[in-house]
Amino acid sequence: MVTADTCIHCKLPIPRGDLVVDEIDGKELHFCCYGCQGVYRIINGAGLGKFYQQRDWHQEGVPDGVFGTAFDDDLLAGHVVTRNETSAEIALIIEGIRCASCVWLLEKLIDKVQGVETVRVNYGTHRAQIRFNPKETTPKEIFTNISRLGYLPHPYTSGAAQRAAVKEQRSLLIRFGTAAFLSMQVMGFSFALYGGYFHGIDPSIRVTIQYFAAAVATPVVFYSGWPFFAGAWRSIRNKAPSMDLLITLGVTTAYSYSIYSMLAGGEVYFDTAAMIITLILLGRLFEGSARNRSISGIDKLLRLAPESANLMAGEHIQVVASTSLKPGDLILVRPGERIPVDGLIHGGKTELDEATISGEPMPVLKQQGDTVLAGTLNLSSSIQLRVERVAAESFIARMALMVEEAQNRKAPIQSLADKVATLFVPFVTLTAAGTWLFWFLNDVQSNAALLNAVSVLIVACPCALGLATPTAVLVASGNAATRGILFRGGDILEMTARIGTIAFDKTGTLTLGKPTVEKIIPAPGQSEESLLRIASQVENGSSHPIARGIVARAKVAGIHIGTTNSVETVPGRGLRMVGSEGEILVGSLAFLEECNIEIPFVESGSLTEVYVSLAGHWIGTLLIVDPLREEADSAVGQLQQSGLRTVLLTGDRLAAAQEVSSKLAISDFHTNLNPADKTEWIRSHQEAGEKIMMVGDGINDAPALSLADVGCAMAGGTDIALETSDLVLTRANLGRVYEAVYIARKTLVVIKQNLFWAFAYNLITIPLAASGNLAPVWAALTMASSSVIVVGNSLRLGRVIRRTFSVAKARASN
Repeated sequence: MVTADTCIHCKLPIPRGDLVVDEIDGKELHFCCYGCQGVYRIINGAGLGKFYQQRDWHQEGVPDGVFGTAFDDDLLAGHVVTRNETSAEIALIIEGIRCASCVWLLEKLIDKVQGVETVRVNYGTHRAQIRFNPKETTPKEIFTNISRLGYLPHPYTSGAAQRAAVKEQRSLLIRFGTAAFLSMQVMGFSFALYGGYFHGIDPSIRVTIQYFAAAVATPVVFYSGWPFFAGAWRSIRNKAPSMDLLITLGVTTAYSYSIYSMLAGGEVYFDTAAMIITLILLGRLFEGSARNRSISGIDKLLRLAPESANLMAGEHIQVVASTSLKPGDLILVRPGERIPVDGLIHGGKTELDEATISGEPMPVLKQQGDTVLAGTLNLSSSIQLRVERVAAESFIARMALMVEEAQNRKAPIQSLADKVATLFVPFVTLTAAGTWLFWFLNDVQSNAALLNAVSVLIVACPCALGLATPTAVLVASGNAATRGILFRGGDILEMTARIGTIAFDKTGTLTLGKPTVEKIIPAPGQSEESLLRIASQVENGSSHPIARGIVARAKVAGIHIGTTNSVETVPGRGLRMVGSEGEILVGSLAFLEECNIEIPFVESGSLTEVYVSLAGHWIGTLLIVDPLREEADSAVGQLQQSGLRTVLLTGDRLAAAQEVSSKLAISDFHTNLNPADKTEWIRSHQEAGEKIMMVGDGINDAPALSLADVGCAMAGGTDIALETSDLVLTRANLGRVYEAVYIARKTLVVIKQNLFWAFAYNLITIPLAASGNLAPVWAALTMASSSVIVVGNSLRLGRVIRRTFSVAKARASN
């Protein structure tokens, strides 16, 4: 037995035996359960009671499993991205969000949880990104607080996001299908009425057909068109008029006038109201499909890493979720399986397909001790893998997160569209009112004046303005990511397109970044072995490419590298360590001379010199060679042909810089620069009006990368400098710099095309509608088409990018 009473929180009918009565603020309130009662008290106790006045709860009830759901920190840990000791992030899908007020409530209340730093909830995707302090709160506490509010949180996975997108698209499809079917019936009745209007019809039959048309049009307007009504109400309540408000005004005007005219014996326009809804829903269906295609790159990246893994527990193998793996776990990866998380090979050797990381199709041999990355494919034999990072911190997950951040950040050019859009709806509303008044005062039939006003409301399209930039950024960033080019945002895309100068670091950027010791020159009384042993002992504490080359040469020579004490890095100069025999300095000539070490002349040609001193005395010099990248010449040439100025900024000597510059036809080069010098060079040229991109290794060039208009990190798979650079090339190929500039320039062109179309469309169609030359049905079709054209033009950008570089690749292979 169910009473007529409904729950104040979830709006479900209350079964008579389940009624919960409570008195809050002097009012008797009825709830269907103690969970809803508790949620109501939490919301009101937090001072957020206006949620119940603002919300648009068109779907009754709450998701199954809320209120008392138990969450496990161990299971959730696999979805946490740790930034540092006091900052971590988790992404989740929140089930049960009904309207924009739900987003407002969630952000307000979650933000009040102790330890939560920031909360962002996306109404369109129902996805939340929460940053918190792991020392003050845990994912379990956050999820529990969300559940207590009557929403059901799930850790974000590609599957969950895909299910949410499918659910949204299915709902839209059902509404459109209903509208299309019933609109066809309305049009059938309308044809009969039009025929009767011109050739005569019995009044009683005419009225009957009008009533049938009204009956069929009503569900189209109020069911299929409900999202527009809900959006219009939200926009009024939030004092931000939207496109939904224009659609609602046009539809309700046509529908209400038809009801009045039907009762008064006049002509009806139910077909106009129904077809407006149908055509706009069709446009949104296409638009949603295109948008899902443009953002599918994120899901494709995430799906590269399998959702399950073979956990080795002694002699037993257990299939577990990849997200449950913890650092230190041992897993088995068989041939034909993809690596689920980042790790080190503990046993066995195999060949891996690393095309998803490096872009190179040739298999790479990996053996014990080598690092492997999530998403790569095991080709030849089984390996045992020691987990290094949880799934949420894997290379693939971080890359996907960066792509998503890029798609959410606005390009500066969008600010113009945003400003126009805020004024657009009031302007169109006033124009529609002025249109009606003009035609009404000019003795035109009232229905014609009204239809002209409706046409103005319907044809106006701020959606095209709003979509012009984001869709192009979505498509460009997604396609760039598949090529190993990660833009940190739409603003970076736009700035990259405006760059005029590209400054390159040398070591690890124009060169391979794998220096080797070409010659060893010991001081009198020293042997090559002792010099190499002392130098490698210090360099073993550094991750610099030259340091790795020196250590590798020592290992090949069979030298035992002793214990490395605390090593001090002097940026752009060298390393300092205090050993048992005294202070050891390893670095550039300038570094040792600054420390008052006397250095004899060494003939090195263009080789890089590394000087070594012990206890205040020079003990020898190592000559280092670092060959140019194979693609460096063609990549720099492409940039120069594109009209870009290229500059070399290096800490190396003049001879080494001259050799590199001559091979690459770089006329402007600067040598013996420390990080501060590079930064000062960039600052001085920026003050002269230049837009500069700095391309470096993302480590030693951090100050220059951060100061440049665009900082581009040339990186390998294990260190992609995600946190410090504006533009990251995850594949160590200089050709990607040119591709990044090309993509950015093409994107800016498409954005300008989209904005031009959006402005031109409205400038042409609004006067047409106001002058009575555009019927409401045609206005609806035109308006729906305008957004589809903008999205289609953005999708065309993706095809241009793929076609351009697939052709370039084919030519290169030939």
